[in-house]
Amino acid sequence: MGGVGERRAVGPVLLWSGLGLLLVAAFLAALGAVQRAYYSPEGFVSAYLSSLESHDLPDAMAMPGAAPTKAALTKAGLPTGASVELMRSDLLPTFSDIRVDPVSASGSGDRRTVTAHLLADGRPVTTTFDVRQTGAVFGFLPTWEFATTPVGVAHITVAHAQTFTVGGHTVSPRAADPSQPASAFSVAADYLVPAPAVYELDHTSHYLQAESVRVQAASGRVVDVTVDAQPDAAFTAAVQKELNGFLDECAKQQVLQPAGCPFGVVIDDRVQGVPTWKMVQYPEVHLVPGTTSWTMSQAVGIVHLSVTVQSIFDGTVEHHESDEKFGVSLTSVVIRPDGSLDIVVGE
Repeated sequence: MGGVGERRAVGPVLLWSGLGLLLVAAFLAALGAVQRAYYSPEGFVSAYLSSLESHDLPDAMAMPGAAPTKAALTKAGLPTGASVELMRSDLLPTFSDIRVDPVSASGSGDRRTVTAHLLADGRPVTTTFDVRQTGAVFGFLPTWEFATTPVGVAHITVAHAQTFTVGGHTVSPRAADPSQPASAFSVAADYLVPAPAVYELDHTSHYLQAESVRVQAASGRVVDVTVDAQPDAAFTAAVQKELNGFLDECAKQQVLQPAGCPFGVVIDDRVQGVPTWKMVQYPEVHLVPGTTSWTMSQAVGIVHLSVTVQSIFDGTVEHHESDEKFGVSLTSVVIRPDGSLDIVVGE
């Protein structure tokens, strides 16, 4: 009879033991999930990217080691005077499909390199972050911080203009770096940008247009980008109109060599009456950037001359008609602040 009682007692013991093992396994699994989600380098970087995905830049920058302090920028070898004008939540792209690669347990001491893949405004982006362990909660849940700030610097040059546009906002590099001369034909400045944000930059003004350029922030790095403003059709037409008007005024001068003008002739015979000029073909304007302004290399025009001359040799009189080719260049074309043009004509 004693043997039967012992067998009956074994069942509940085995049942409770099994339940205990299941609870322990569930606890360990949950602990592992918490550790992976919150106390792993992958979880740490995922939390940062989630803040950016939510367009909460202050929350992202509040994570350990993220803030671009002067000390952090110096340590990363980045310019410490970079503008914060692009550190705005409303300028962040739309992030989606965030995936962080598993990190190998091996590494350089307490440091790990974490690679993330995502879409920024629908375009694939891959970026890396350098993190390190700072301690542990309860002695076995590691805590992390960015070993290098996840902020980079975009060195943005605006060629041949004074501003660029990003996310509907017009930005002036001269405001970020006032040391640039007021007469500078191109301007540039450094801007802090959170990795892996992507920015589309362009320029549109009354006379200038730049194709959109894309710049991707890189953690702890300087990236260079140039917004290249070029003349639009309105600019070329305005300069053409000014040049044509200048040549028309030259043609009104009833002399063989109009003063300050790119055309004229020398006739050895005696001129009777007054010579007259008439424009036949205006030089075609084609603007290119120079060192300090827009310029135009020599272009060819044609002007018609009508003049009556008397031969010094035999006294005969004849009416002279001729088309005269001439060359003209523009040594400087500047767009004044009020939108008017300052043009210097060369020969």
